[in-house]
Amino acid sequence: MATLGTKLRKLRDDKKMSQSQIADMLGISQSAYNKWEADQAKPSSDNLLKLSEFHNVDMKELLEETTGIVSNNIFKDSSVSHHIFNYAQTVNMQSPELVDNILKNQEQITKLIESQNKLIENLLKK
Repeated sequence: MATLGTKLRKLRDDKKMSQSQIADMLGISQSAYNKWEADQAKPSSDNLLKLSEFHNVDMKELLEETTGIVSNNIFKDSSVSHHIFNYAQTVNMQSPELVDNILKNQEQITKLIESQNKLIENLLKK
């Protein structure tokens, strides 16, 4: 099973970039990035998002088969907030306020998606 560090190393190698170049792009030190590739530390959720966008890889692919938190149905699952909470614990987010904010944001996103689906259904009926 590929670790997050292994995946980050392969993605970086594919772009023929150094750890320093990736670290500069993220605004972190090269030694911090090195710890991610060595699986000695985990990136924050913000940095994971930046990495997934930079490498044009879905965040699900980065986490899949890595932590065991993301299942094939995470985005279809109504308990996405549970997965986010577990991931927050995995990356050592010690701030309960941060976790609460992430969960609230997820709930808001879910409500917006539900509203969007209703609007689309109404448009299709016309």
